[in-house]
Amino acid sequence: MNPKMLATEAADFLNISLPAIHKQLKSKNLFFSKNKNKVFFNHESAKKIFNLTFKPTCWSWLNLKGGVGKTNLSFATAIRLSLFGAKILVIDLDQQANFTQACGINSENKPILIDILRNKYEINQCISHVIPGLDIVPSRIDNAVLDNMFSINNLPVDRVIKRVVDNLKHSYDFVFIDCPPSLNATSSSAALASDCIIIPLDPEKFSLSGLEITLNELHTNVFKVYEKFIDTKILLNKFDARTSLSHETLSHLLSKVEYKNKIFNTFIRTSQDFPNAIANNLSIFDNTKPSTAKEDVNLLAIEIINSSKITQGVIDA
Repeated sequence: MNPKMLATEAADFLNISLPAIHKQLKSKNLFFSKNKNKVFFNHESAKKIFNLTFKPTCWSWLNLKGGVGKTNLSFATAIRLSLFGAKILVIDLDQQANFTQACGINSENKPILIDILRNKYEINQCISHVIPGLDIVPSRIDNAVLDNMFSINNLPVDRVIKRVVDNLKHSYDFVFIDCPPSLNATSSSAALASDCIIIPLDPEKFSLSGLEITLNELHTNVFKVYEKFIDTKILLNKFDARTSLSHETLSHLLSKVEYKNKIFNTFIRTSQDFPNAIANNLSIFDNTKPSTAKEDVNLLAIEIINSSKITQGVIDA
């Protein structure tokens, strides 16, 4: 993978001229490349161009209903955040290991979260480097017995994964947790370690009931039990303006007070770019062609940045 931030995109974000970006790249001797008159750069240059400082935060991606595009979205968003200069760690908790595979990591002989709970490894020994700005604690089928570990050893659900995350926040701007599609002890522990829980939702027949069940389970069996209420955000995915179901789903979300205040301003339009990129071991940001997928994920990343940003440096015009 070789994801790219276009100089034009950086200029838009910083609300400055394109020549000002070019000037900074050259005057600071930062890496950049050019392809068909498009100038682009990577994570290391982005750190100097954007000069953003973040409050370290943890975001869990969770939905009890599978097939909502959770891994595609979290993967693309993590990549995009790294292109704004943020340092990201993903903890893959799903035994299907889709995020791990999207990163091109072979986890067969790598330590994973269950190995930490077995006291075989420290968290730093379980981190695999993916690309500049993005690391991962991978997963594999062995994580399927995480819940048994919680039960047999009577592990404190509200503290196990939180301890892991808290030990990592000094090294990363964002910690993403890719949860399995169930609210078990593992997912509950991840939720309680989070600053925000993102619930992806697609406009399909049973998606709204899945959202309702997910929120009810979180509030009833997690937040109330442990007396800790975590911010939750709804992310509408696979929106297709040509279908009435997409519009009906969006209207329903906006009409309900319990949902309206939780929805991201950004919604993700349906796009084959997400699965196509992962199938080719790439991200949607590996090429410089414009696309709706890139536009939408960029807007989502900016929403997340604005919620966590402490300062932004001033760039010379």
